Amino acid sequence: MENSNNAPMLLHSTYFNLGTSNTQGIVEAYMAEARQYLSESVGMISFWIGVRADDMIRPENDLNYDIAMHQLFANEDAFNVYNGNDSAHNQFVIDVNRWVPGTTRRVMDYYVTNLIIGGNSSEPQTIGADGNYPQSMFHDLYFSLKDKSPENIKKFTDICVEYLSGHPGIQQFSTGGLTDIKRNVSVRNFDVAVSIIYESKKAYDDYLTSKKHEDFFPATAGMIDNTYIFDSYIKYQSKVYSLTR
Repeated sequence: MENSNNAPMLLHSTYFNLGTSNTQGIVEAYMAEARQYLSESVGMISFWIGVRADDMIRPENDLNYDIAMHQLFANEDAFNVYNGNDSAHNQFVIDVNRWVPGTTRRVMDYYVTNLIIGGNSSEPQTIGADGNYPQSMFHDLYFSLKDKSPENIKKFTDICVEYLSGHPGIQQFSTGGLTDIKRNVSVRNFDVAVSIIYESKKAYDDYLTSKKHEDFFPATAGMIDNTYIFDSYIKYQSKVYSLTR
């Protein structure tokens, strides 16, 4: 599906909490179900799914989920096809409600304003049998700003691009703003979203301790009201976008 009227791409992130059913077997089965039914749809550009990074226990990290799933759509129309009448999506909902009835989910949707793809490997990587880099990570940040004016949101987003992108080991970097989507599972407590995929946990650790990352905090002093962070290890990805937008 082509973007109509230069409509922005949309990143749809879902954080599943499986409740008391969050055993390793159930988590693996749930992800397999998502791969079967949710990784392909008209206008879906990329798909990732993974598990919460239990070794990331910083105070700002949200640990109230078991599985993180991310889907990049060509535009909101493509998302509406997937969400509205996609038979595979409907079958997933029926199946998981039957055998994991305690599942709850939170959804973060944002319009993509910047997308930077790869080209910054930190070290030679061996691709696993599943086609993924071992221990690649998806790092999601959602910022609620004190000044929510469009001018300040753009200023803050530009700072994110300047200080948080371009680090060694980043496979994909994107920013975006809150969509108009208002569903009962939608979380709308943010103004700017940043999603970063690292090729390894080491690349992520190096990013956290880099001077460029540390300089982000004085650059944004007084701008942030709240920060929400979700870190997960990617277990499967497909149709990864290969262009710079």
